[in-house]
Amino acid sequence: MNYLKKTLLNTWEFLRNTQAYFRDVLLMHGFILFGLLPLLSSSTKFILKRGKISYLSNENIGEILTQHPAVALLLGLTLLFILLAVFFEFTFLLLSVYFIQQKEAVSLKQLLKMTLLQMKKIRPSVILFFIFYFLLVLPIGGLNFNSDLLSRIKLPAFIMDFIFTNRLWVVSAFILGYLILVYLGIRVIFALPEMILRDRSFGAAVKESWEVTQRRFFSIIGRFLFIIGSILLITTAGTTLVIALQAGVEHFLPDQALNTAIFAMTFLQFFFLLNLVLSTVGIFAIIVDYMADEGFLPAIPKWFYREPLKPVSHRHLKNSLMVALAIFFGIGVSIYNMNYLTNMSQKIPITASHRGVSDKNGVQNSLQALTATHNHYHPDYIEMDVQLTKDKQFLVAHDFNLARLTGQALRPEEATLAESLALTLTENGKQAPLVSFDDYLATAETLQQKLIVEIKLKKADPVEIATLFVNRYGSRLQAAGSLVQSLSYPVVEEVKTLTPNLTVGYTLPFNIVGPPVTKADFLTMEYSTINRNFIESAENDGKQVFVWTPNNEDDISRMMFYGVDGIITDSMATLNRVIEQRQDQTTYSDKLLNFVIGIG
Repeated sequence: MNYLKKTLLNTWEFLRNTQAYFRDVLLMHGFILFGLLPLLSSSTKFILKRGKISYLSNENIGEILTQHPAVALLLGLTLLFILLAVFFEFTFLLLSVYFIQQKEAVSLKQLLKMTLLQMKKIRPSVILFFIFYFLLVLPIGGLNFNSDLLSRIKLPAFIMDFIFTNRLWVVSAFILGYLILVYLGIRVIFALPEMILRDRSFGAAVKESWEVTQRRFFSIIGRFLFIIGSILLITTAGTTLVIALQAGVEHFLPDQALNTAIFAMTFLQFFFLLNLVLSTVGIFAIIVDYMADEGFLPAIPKWFYREPLKPVSHRHLKNSLMVALAIFFGIGVSIYNMNYLTNMSQKIPITASHRGVSDKNGVQNSLQALTATHNHYHPDYIEMDVQLTKDKQFLVAHDFNLARLTGQALRPEEATLAESLALTLTENGKQAPLVSFDDYLATAETLQQKLIVEIKLKKADPVEIATLFVNRYGSRLQAAGSLVQSLSYPVVEEVKTLTPNLTVGYTLPFNIVGPPVTKADFLTMEYSTINRNFIESAENDGKQVFVWTPNNEDDISRMMFYGVDGIITDSMATLNRVIEQRQDQTTYSDKLLNFVIGIG
């Protein structure tokens, strides 16, 4: 009972201090978003450009390390700088929450000086532990150190799809590993704060954190759950109420809908800022409160210096400036909101069926699925995959090893076309034979169905496979309006060089430093790491952006909100339904919902 009471009181105290957190959190986020991230992105692009390297992916990492050591060194230093910047951000926010909890007024200048002082403690062992620390703390989930720098590091959804669509032992091992990480994360959660606030050595901080959390593991988890629940409850309830009230106004008072929508969007922006602030400092509040409750939070660290705060002068002038700034900011926000709400036009994306299958209506990359999807869903394109066989023919197949769908451990590049065509694919409760690209293309031409052909290669020479493919099919694909894409940068460049009028795309598994320098006409990216900045940058380069594979309404709506040019999906029914809904008159409450989805 005492534990519950104390937890509730700590949660209330955390929420009550919300206003005090705003200055430091927004200052740090603003510096990172508008200063540090653009600088890092520009620096990385500059390094690659000076090294005459057009792109950065897993394909050319080895080449960069062996043939461009200067570039590799500079990229390594950039990564180190990012780690130092995250450490600075962590320390700055921890100190901010600590002094708020201690009710000790500090100026921004003091806070920055003390943060810089802590940077002197950094050693190689601390950097390694810092990486380890965040690999453990971040998986706690729901509430974490919400850093704009760390938000660029994401686990793409296609990796998660692979994990959760495979055998039970893979899922079980993943869950077990996740729980182990959560456990270890809680056990060392006080290590860095101990080093910063109590001047503990690396070893002593880890040891003390391990001892302190030995009997308090579940109580710490409970505090996380209370804080997470509070943040979700406040922001979700507030957002839902605002959108519901706007929908009510549109129904009963349509003439006032625009005016109320502008105010409603302002409230949504406030809830977004509130969620940003609370989720960012939540972990620090839990750490500081727990250290205080357990009696090992220092009253005043030895390195703290009390600098007298300057008396407020010219109060009326400062108040007037603050009012003027608030009015100016309010006008700017209102203009932005009005432009957003009155601009009802929305780009309708190109539709494509992933591997020719929609809602499990057949076997991937088969003629039966191609025909069924074309006849029932009418996609703009059918996306499919081709591989070069041992006898230099093209087989329609996605996997480099056909064991998953055929039960036979056969690799297309190590077998002849005839050997591959003798196998039968089984998927979604259906069976279908493997097919050559010649037959697949002929069927598509008969149906007048345009294709997005993904050229896949494992060991084949990129120039050879690109040349063979273009010589055999380039003119036919161009005449049909079909597209070609590949994960292989050399293949993309070679295909585009050989057939300048063929529309070619470069496929990226995730967003690292923005759009690459490429001859490609469009870029295709796994949807979970894409953002509006990437799309705007690609558009400035004259390139379209496709995404794969959002399959539910929320993800598809978010991609449309971002303004993608094409969507490759496993559910054409859902994609068609969302597009049809968007083509009807969109209400202001719909626009507000899109805004919430977009920032989420």
